Amino acid sequence: MSHSRRSFLIGVPTVAAAAMVASSASTAVAAPAKAAATPSHQSPIDIRSRSAVDAPKLPELVVDYPQHLDLHVHYISKDAPGDAAGCTVRGPEETVEAEVPAGAAAVHVGGVRYELVQFHFHTHSEHELDGHRFPLEQHFVHRGPQGQTLVVGLFLTGGGPGGTLQDEVLRARVEECGPTKEVTTDLRAALPHDLSTFRYDGSLTTAPYTEGVAWLVLRQHQAISDSAVADFQKLFPKGNARALQPLNDRTVQYRRQR
Repeated sequence: MSHSRRSFLIGVPTVAAAAMVASSASTAVAAPAKAAATPSHQSPIDIRSRSAVDAPKLPELVVDYPQHLDLHVHYISKDAPGDAAGCTVRGPEETVEAEVPAGAAAVHVGGVRYELVQFHFHTHSEHELDGHRFPLEQHFVHRGPQGQTLVVGLFLTGGGPGGTLQDEVLRARVEECGPTKEVTTDLRAALPHDLSTFRYDGSLTTAPYTEGVAWLVLRQHQAISDSAVADFQKLFPKGNARALQPLNDRTVQYRRQR
């Protein structure tokens, strides 16, 4: 994703984006033998709502998720090949992931379609909101027409009545080294009605921590059943969330959408 496109989607100031491009280009020409710059736009971060810049002119998040969808749910393992203990030891970058059939779901931002590739979960939440950590966080990972990565983050809490997409997927209880399970569920109802988002330029939260990821973190959380939260936390008793990263020179912008 180009800096100009990310500026349009998440609100990175155009001047700052241009400066980043110019800076990296001049470095490449003047000192090609230098090591790559230390990554400075990493995720997750502590989102401070009072510091976020209100940005009503950013394009809205248009969700095109189907009501009926067949998902392939499996455990993502990061064990070394031949690790005899791999099936019983939980790694910090492992998770439960649901693969979405190609072309079945997408979001539209600024007239561009971003296909939903998969979603997965972390405990506790990777992002913080005003210093608060939620029990779980769900990441909906999308790909743009030129390979851009756009992630919609959703905070999850307990106390819900059950029956949500999250409940159905987590209730499948996939096991490491176990088979993929098929889950049919309502993807359209997976997100809250309030689609207000905090937007910033960040990275993947697992290796190789690639930067240039457009993050749209929903302000409104979703309540799922206490049992679904407990099942996932039992699977990862030490958690599977990356530590918070410094904001550095970035600006978090807030797009209200109710």
